[in-house]
Amino acid sequence: MSILKLGTCSLPETFSVPLEGSKSYTNRALTIAAIQNQAVGIENVSPSDDARIFCNALASLGYSTERSERSIQLSPSEVVPESAININIGPAGTCMRFLTALCATTEGCDVALHGTDRMHQRPIGKLVDCLQQLGAQISYEVNEGYPPLRIRGRALQGGVVSIDGGVSSQFISALLMIAPRLEQGLELTITGEFISESYVAMTCESMKLAGVSVEQEERVYRVRPGQRYDIDTMHIEGDASGASYLWSLAALSGKTVVVQNISSQSAQGDAKFPQLLKAMGCTVTEGVDHGIPWIAVTGSTTLNAIEADMTLMPDTAQTLAVIAACAKGTSRLTGLSSLRIKETDRIDAVVEELARCGIQVDAGPDVMEIHGGVPQSARIQTYDDHRMAMAFAPLIARVPWLEIEDPDVVGKSFPSFWTVLASAGVDVCTSC
Repeated sequence: MSILKLGTCSLPETFSVPLEGSKSYTNRALTIAAIQNQAVGIENVSPSDDARIFCNALASLGYSTERSERSIQLSPSEVVPESAININIGPAGTCMRFLTALCATTEGCDVALHGTDRMHQRPIGKLVDCLQQLGAQISYEVNEGYPPLRIRGRALQGGVVSIDGGVSSQFISALLMIAPRLEQGLELTITGEFISESYVAMTCESMKLAGVSVEQEERVYRVRPGQRYDIDTMHIEGDASGASYLWSLAALSGKTVVVQNISSQSAQGDAKFPQLLKAMGCTVTEGVDHGIPWIAVTGSTTLNAIEADMTLMPDTAQTLAVIAACAKGTSRLTGLSSLRIKETDRIDAVVEELARCGIQVDAGPDVMEIHGGVPQSARIQTYDDHRMAMAFAPLIARVPWLEIEDPDVVGKSFPSFWTVLASAGVDVCTSC
């Protein structure tokens, strides 16, 4: 197992960094481009492993994917492969959900879709149930309700369905994006708890930019029949989830970190993360330079405890928990139920790793209470979860040294993370 050691942290008073393309927006753009029956150029694509896995899967389905360093030209499939295709999406959960819906509506497609052992433990039954109600031919290869899946694509009529919104917003996004392929359009009602609603807003925004309108009336989403995607180029904005780790470094170091290519007006829920830091005592400013938006966070030597509902920004919950470990008092984070079925059980993982740092965390099904204090240096396990590695790394601003197990896991969403950290003044040592 590889170990990365973080040593001294010598940030300048102000550090500025351009933000790479959003993984979430990139995956939505790839799905929309695959459904559109003409070539689409996608600019500022995420360099993440997830985006690469998605592109490779589309290539397996017959799409042409011409790639340069930061762009992709996706052209439609001329011929559907005649024989069954075996696609391994590894740990890429978004790819699993979006590809399930895409393949189910691709006529003549015959696909076996599978991934890592952990992927086969992450539920997908609610999405499959909806697709089957719409007429899709999908079967479970091993366990009911979980990948791997066998999908035989066909034309679907569409119509009216409902789905529980308490498992994954990606199910909702997957259904909405395929709606232009449905003869009767789609009327989708969300029942139960509605988690990560901001990600559905990102989906609706992406669809609108591509020419398809989604009507929303409370918990009912409608895509009228007859609409088609029609767009030549899609530009991907910066990844707010990735930015959260840089803002965290500012909060814990007391210095200023300016993140470019992101605005608080973004549909990404994580773009509101700086406001949580402001409530903890940090200073937040934003602006636009030469047409490029930016958000800056200046940290504080004394951070206040916080009560925060993370329902709209669950991917930053681990980041906030680590910051709260250094705050004065007990912080309470709620709206965390979706963290239980991510790359790992992120609640249990945070509890375990903060305990290694000498910080007590009390946890429930969807809540963490972090008792702030003075963290200690430790070796952090990452559980094959990119966000565990990046959430804990900024703690180096408060401890003498920190070790991160399996550091390459950051490639899933932010491959250049350790390089960015080093350029900010953190001593990143792979051979110590």
